[in-house]
Amino acid sequence: MNRQHFIHTIPSLIANVYLVASDAGIIIVDTGFSNAARNVLRAIEQLGHTRTDVRLIFLTHVHMDHAGSAAELRRQTGAPIAMHRADVGKARAGKHNMPNGRGTAGKLFEYAFNGLRLQMRYEAFAPDILLEEGQTLKEFGLNARVVHTPGHTLGSLSLALDDGVMLIGDALINQFRVGMPMYGEDNALAYDSLRKLRALRPRMLYSGHGKPFSGSDVERYLEIKGSSAERIGA
Repeated sequence: MNRQHFIHTIPSLIANVYLVASDAGIIIVDTGFSNAARNVLRAIEQLGHTRTDVRLIFLTHVHMDHAGSAAELRRQTGAPIAMHRADVGKARAGKHNMPNGRGTAGKLFEYAFNGLRLQMRYEAFAPDILLEEGQTLKEFGLNARVVHTPGHTLGSLSLALDDGVMLIGDALINQFRVGMPMYGEDNALAYDSLRKLRALRPRMLYSGHGKPFSGSDVERYLEIKGSSAERIGA
């Protein structure tokens, strides 16, 4: 049965937390920084739901600004945490290094941060569910399909809803303009994932940073960057 759903955005400093709400309950997509749980729970109540209406905590990837409140929200809601197995190491450790920088500014930040042996830290957790390409979330009340979109992290996931909307984490962001994030684990994989997203012809994309944007923005970005090998690291 098709259910009408609504997507609500909760800012967590520079990152976005999303609530996908329907009459079947709520799915939390990403959890923001470590101090975001209170605001997420307040937003759930403002929508007329209770915390026990949360069916699933879906992580697009395990970085501090996306998984920082995962453990706390699981305690508060009782909902399971779902993610890809390739990011489990970071989740269990509760920390990660600055990923590889993209471009001059990204590389400078990477070298400075990692040179000082600093790490991004948050409460460690173990996932309850490991998701793979093609799985659906129907058992959690949402007509949506899991899409593996590695690059920003090797375990990055996107979620394709049945109405042409996608939630894509940091596969592409819109902080200042639509483009790749400043950091990522594998640039070549990241561009492969963007081409995969384009092939799905999404109507609207909700990213981990900034406002939603259209599928045509993905097309334009890839046209500007090109697909030749010498542009992959740009």
